[in-house]
Amino acid sequence: MRADEQTGKHLLLAVLATVFSSILCIVTVLTAWELWIIPLMIAGCFSVWFLHIARIGSDTLYESLCSGLLLFEFFFFSVHEASLFDIPAIAGIMVFSLFILNRKWILHVTVALYTLAILYHAFVLHTISASLSFHDILRLVLGAVIVLGGTSLARFWISRRIAQHKWYENIFAELRTVERQNAVFLSNVSHELRTPINMVIGISEVALGKELNSDIRSDVTSINMAGKRLSSQISNMMDYTEIVTGTLTPAKEEYMITSVLNDVITSTALQSNRQHLELVFDIDPKVPAVLIGDAEKISHVLKILVENSIKFTEEGGVNVRIGYRREGYGINLIIDIHDTGIGMTDAQLTKMYDDFYQADSGSSRLAGGLGLGLPIARGLLNAMGGFIHFSSKTQQGLHAHIVIPQWIVDDRPCIMLTNADELCIGCYFKPDKYASDEVKGYYDGLILSLMKGLGVNGYQAHNFEGLLRIQRAHDLTHVFIAQPEYEENREYYEELANTKRVIVIAERGFTLDSMSGLLVIHKPFSALSVANILNGELGERGFAEDQAAGRKPFTCVGVRALAVDDEEMNLVVAKGVLGTYGIDVETCLSGREAIEQCENESYDIIFLDHMMPGFDGVETLKCIRELKDGMYQDLPVIALTANTVSGAREMFRNEGFTEFVPKPIERTVLERVLRKVLPKSSILYSQSHSSEEAGIEQENPAPEEISVPEAAVPESQPIVSGAAASSPFAPLAEAGVNVQLGLDYCAGDEDFYREMLCMFRDQCQAKSDEIASLFDSGDWGEYAVKVHALKSTSLTIGAEQLSAQAKELELAGKRDDGDFIREHHSALLQAYKELCGQIAGI
Repeated sequence: MRADEQTGKHLLLAVLATVFSSILCIVTVLTAWELWIIPLMIAGCFSVWFLHIARIGSDTLYESLCSGLLLFEFFFFSVHEASLFDIPAIAGIMVFSLFILNRKWILHVTVALYTLAILYHAFVLHTISASLSFHDILRLVLGAVIVLGGTSLARFWISRRIAQHKWYENIFAELRTVERQNAVFLSNVSHELRTPINMVIGISEVALGKELNSDIRSDVTSINMAGKRLSSQISNMMDYTEIVTGTLTPAKEEYMITSVLNDVITSTALQSNRQHLELVFDIDPKVPAVLIGDAEKISHVLKILVENSIKFTEEGGVNVRIGYRREGYGINLIIDIHDTGIGMTDAQLTKMYDDFYQADSGSSRLAGGLGLGLPIARGLLNAMGGFIHFSSKTQQGLHAHIVIPQWIVDDRPCIMLTNADELCIGCYFKPDKYASDEVKGYYDGLILSLMKGLGVNGYQAHNFEGLLRIQRAHDLTHVFIAQPEYEENREYYEELANTKRVIVIAERGFTLDSMSGLLVIHKPFSALSVANILNGELGERGFAEDQAAGRKPFTCVGVRALAVDDEEMNLVVAKGVLGTYGIDVETCLSGREAIEQCENESYDIIFLDHMMPGFDGVETLKCIRELKDGMYQDLPVIALTANTVSGAREMFRNEGFTEFVPKPIERTVLERVLRKVLPKSSILYSQSHSSEEAGIEQENPAPEEISVPEAAVPESQPIVSGAAASSPFAPLAEAGVNVQLGLDYCAGDEDFYREMLCMFRDQCQAKSDEIASLFDSGDWGEYAVKVHALKSTSLTIGAEQLSAQAKELELAGKRDDGDFIREHHSALLQAYKELCGQIAGI
């Protein structure tokens, strides 16, 4: 689609061509000129309008067609005897009409045609001769002056316009440069902050898993929540920089829409501190179960928008509704988010996409934030081919309507009941207890959607007498009631639970007596938790089970892994970290050795360095996949890499890797990958949590009835010893080494960290000689591989500055920049040797 300004210009041209053609047709008929020209003018006008309406062809084609039609008609008009003294007027009209196109050559053609017409009159028609009167000659001269003067003036203004346009382009280029520089700065700040913030979150989570008194637990919980809030803002800054720089690449991978919704429910419930708000999460059960798209970005968009609604909603609630519409390529995922908050004015709605804009930006504003949430949401949606539309009225809430195109893998409904025809449900909620009618509508809509989508018979009562009537008229199998309704008549519902399943929709802090026969679904209320109850799955995909699972360590006993890396230090770290999960790890130092081991042994998972000298990770992977007639085609092969930019997952998948883990290995990412790629039977969770922590409670629940979803288990971080800041590592810290980061990568084990330091020091001479030899030979490709390895091992021990130096030389080697390498090579080796000397002194 053309821009509005360009479209208006083209419409004006079409109107001018049509008006001029119409007048010329009338003149042609009245003066008996050549009538065969009329069909040509009509065809020309038809072509102009067709191209304009259909938006066919380029701007240049359209403008050339309009100009050509007008100039052709001008020349036709000019070559008749009766038009001699009218030629200057028509030429002036042509000049000022075509002036809007900012094309000097059109003016030159107009003057040329004017000159040609005058010559035609003089030498062919002989209407210009010595017999003309002085008055006629004066008219011709005045006409020529007007045409030439008008053309000169038009040329001057076109030159001014072109110069001004170039000036604006330069200004915009400078602004874009500044914007990119700001984005790079934000990206650097974000990367610098991410590691210490992750440590704060990890340490606090580990501390919360220990025995603490109430005051300390409260303080640590506050630290943890503050760290998560800051981590969220850092993630937003990184997303913003990728959107600004145009490096955002959406993934195309299979995912379950119910997992995305469950992730949003879990995150929202853990972070929201407004427990009085009613949060309702609804989904059309017929949405296809497995789709292709970027689940992580969809989840991020939903979290941003739901958090935004919660921020600006003092009373009432928030409703998230997920539906779909069939399309030729699959479906359009349709998400509607309603809230009962303060809403927005029309002026605020027009500005809400602006970077850093906050409708409530005063010193006493209700909510914090950087003002990047909505621009990030829109940027993520645009990258996925979707869009978002907001509608609102002041003090009447905000409605966000999202559409995202997705492809279908499994067309079965995302929620199915195994025995829908045997179920009959009764619901009892008092409508007068809700702060607004909208909240009542949220609950009614969810219940109606489930009943209709699942094909279940259901009945709703708004008072206790209505519930009794429903029970008498129908053979109910399940009864859903709200917490206040339960507390009004506990004895009745406890007795009813002897014959029916009675489920209480309750606040987070609510618990049942140990002898109670009822079940509890803790808020936020969602279609998933209701469907799980109806399926008899006590806990699967429920919010509180996810919350409890976040504190469950897991092991992978019986899993055999092969770790491949050309750096021994990386293999030691990999073996030590994987070993903490009970994984039996074998290692090798090259791709060829890995292929030999895979020929003789079988493994459950392989961790493969992506960048190795000689036989790199991609070549090794392809050979492994072809071994033993394709025996390893479906084996999880994880890329070990330092490339964590947006789109890295898609890039490695295209190469054939199953997933990737950044180096040095971060336990948070590792745990997510292990849960994703290993069979569920290989993941063994601890069962040390009491049933009170579960969101669905029953009397003495059996452990095997609780199924923890993969995406729900939050990632943990090891606690870091306080010795990091004191002897014996204090000299390293004073030298600029991030000792705590090194300890973190070594699982907080000081002995393990000391072992890594000694290995790093012992390898110094050999590694320095290898790098120096490649420098002397000018083999920048292999040079990049070796300094890449130094970058990784340096970061493993916390030597961030040395790692950064190595990274710069690695990038220079990849772009074959020998001048940069020669300038900075000596400084790298000097820093490497000095660091090893400092390590030797501890």
